[in-house]
Amino acid sequence: MSSRLLNQIGLFFAALVIVSPAILFFLWMISLSLKFEIDNGAYPPILIPERFAWSNYVKVFEENNFLLYLWNSVLVTGTATLLALLIGVPAGYGIARLKAERSAIVIMIARMTPGLSYLIPLFLLFQWIGILGTLWPQIIIHLV
Repeated sequence: MSSRLLNQIGLFFAALVIVSPAILFFLWMISLSLKFEIDNGAYPPILIPERFAWSNYVKVFEENNFLLYLWNSVLVTGTATLLALLIGVPAGYGIARLKAERSAIVIMIARMTPGLSYLIPLFLLFQWIGILGTLWPQIIIHLV
């Protein structure tokens, strides 16, 4: 075998080892969603239940406003992404063209500031503007 093929096989198995916990947790989550509540705490754990509890999925759609929450997530994600592109691309171009020595320091200081330090000032700002209780604070937070 060539060394390139061995490298590719090694990389594949390394990636498999790294990704397998995430895949296992995802499969475990799906397994739990398909079990009845009494089967979730069974010892030893059962990966594939004998009978599936599709009622869990029915309950999500009937007892909750799931489609509204899903739509809100899509709306916040799409709007934040679009605004980030509309603001970030010209800003990135401007920063790249700017030959100022201190711009890197300003950017580094802004990146090093903990996000939680902005929490109370942003809350007060959103309250003052009157947008609390809407989706706009979430969209703006994703832009910052």
